[in-house]
Formats: sequence, structure tokens, C-alpha cells
Amino acid sequence: MSRALDGRNAGPGAVGDRLAAAGRRFASPAVKAAIRRRLAELLALVLVIAGLVASIALATYDPADPSWSTATARETANLAGSVGAHVADVALQVLGYAAWLPVACLMTWAWRLATHRGLSPFALRLACLLAALPLTAAALALLPLPAAQPGPAGAAGAAGPPLADGVLTLLESILGPIGTLLTHMILWGIIALLAFVALGLSLGDWRRAGRAAGSAAR
Repeated sequence: MSRALDGRNAGPGAVGDRLAAAGRRFASPAVKAAIRRRLAELLALVLVIAGLVASIALATYDPADPSWSTATARETANLAGSVGAHVADVALQVLGYAAWLPVACLMTWAWRLATHRGLSPFALRLACLLAALPLTAAALALLPLPAAQPGPAGAAGAAGPPLADGVLTLLESILGPIGTLLTHMILWGIIALLAFVALGLSLGDWRRAGRAAGSAAR
């Protein structure tokens, strides 16, 4: 009888000890690591969905859709809906084909998160992406690409031509005619470096991607 009473009296303390032990287990490094992995995988899924929606919006862009630059009563033809039409209009009008670079980053970032490689240093990757956008538009402005594609502003968007002219004028004033050639080389070299950091793919990843592309081509 006394042992039963002692068990009942010790009951609340034992329950507290068990709860404390469970809390310690929940807060253990292994549990925290598992939670971080699941959250990373969830974020990867969100980025993939965002990348797919952005791809659809850009690929099905129609300059005649209702947007901030086009006032019309027609229905939106963009498969990403009205929001997609507005986002694609701004991105393509300002950056041209360079607007696809953030989509590529969303996909590679999702892959890094899904494989638990993380995005560190994320601030540097984001800064490189933001720097690469206008430079890519400028480099595209120097290429003989079809006009009015993918939108009315052309392949380089509205941002590309003035930036390209500024860089070209500067280098030509310093180096003369050779400055034109160097402008292409310098721009694409900087873009390649920035994109390499922004995308977060290692040299091994690029080699594997190249082999996979070669196998698919065959």
C-alpha cells in the first residue's frame, strides 16, 4: 500500500521527467538536423514550382495581353494567368532574354536544397544574379539578334542597349577600334563568372550536365 502511494506521489514528477527527456530528444542535434533537411526540401519544392510558373509565364508571353504596358479588354492568353502576363511583360520588356537567368537560378537553387547542399553564401549568389542581369542584357544588345523578340523591346530589353553603348563608348575611347572586340570578351567573361557563382553549380556538376546533354543528343 505504501509503495502504491509512493508511486502515485511520484507520478507528477516522473511525468515531468519524461516530458523533459522528450524535450531534450526533440532539441537534440539529430532532430534539429532532420527538421532542417525537411524544411530545405520543402523550400526546394516551392522554388521548383516558382521556376516552372515563371518559365510558363515567359514562354507563353504575348505582348497583346493586358499588362502595365498594354491596355486592352481582351482575355489573357498567358498560361500563367494575369499575374504571369504582368510579370513576363515587365521582365522581358526590361531585360529581354536575360529574364530567363532568374528562372535558371530558381531551378539550380532548388536542386542544391533538395540534395542538402544549401545555398551558402546566399547573399553573394543573389548579388551575382542581380549584377548579371543588366550585363547579360547589355551583351545581348551587341549581338545581331532578331528585333521585337521576345517582346517589343527586343532581345536585350530596354536596359541592354544604353548600358552596352556606355561600355562600348568607354572602351573605344580608351583602346580605339579594338575596344569593340574587348567589350564582347569582357562582358561575357564577367557574365560567365557571375552566373557561375549565382547558379551554385560546381565544375563537376557542369561536366555531369554536359555528359548528360551529350547522351541525350545521341
